[in-house]
Amino acid sequence: MEHPALEWSKHSAYDWFGPADLDRLKENRSPGEFLIHDLIGKALRDRTAR
Repeated sequence: MEHPALEWSKHSAYDWFGPADLDRLKENRSPGEFLIHDLIGKALRDRTAR
């Protein structure tokens, strides 16, 4: 996709996240629902390890 766009009808909220905001992805989630948090955390660690 050349120009990604938010599908407004599929989201009730959105925000930009930086590395310092990663724990916000755990808000209102049970421990079994941390997949997005864990994937982004790994990507950030891999990126800084270069």
